[in-house]
Amino acid sequence: ADLGSIQALFDLGNAYRQGYGVQQDMAKAAEFYEKAAMQGHIESRCNLGCSEGQKQEHDRAVRHFMISAKMGDKDSVENIKKLVG
Repeated sequence: ADLGSIQALFDLGNAYRQGYGVQQDMAKAAEFYEKAAMQGHIESRCNLGCSEGQKQEHDRAVRHFMISAKMGDKDSVENIKKLVG
């Protein structure tokens, strides 16, 4: 995954988030989502927003959602609406 498959980074993030085949580790999940998001993976960016929202880091969550929304992610638009009420 370090060599660059964006989808592989996203999949590893999901595996760590869900504890699928590995010990569940939200910090590692965020790390892989961040790597994928930095390469333009929209769903990873949205997942980072969700992760920040769960930690009550609403400003950071909205920033992630804004980036993915600008890239066309409709879920991010809905998540922004929920956070800002």
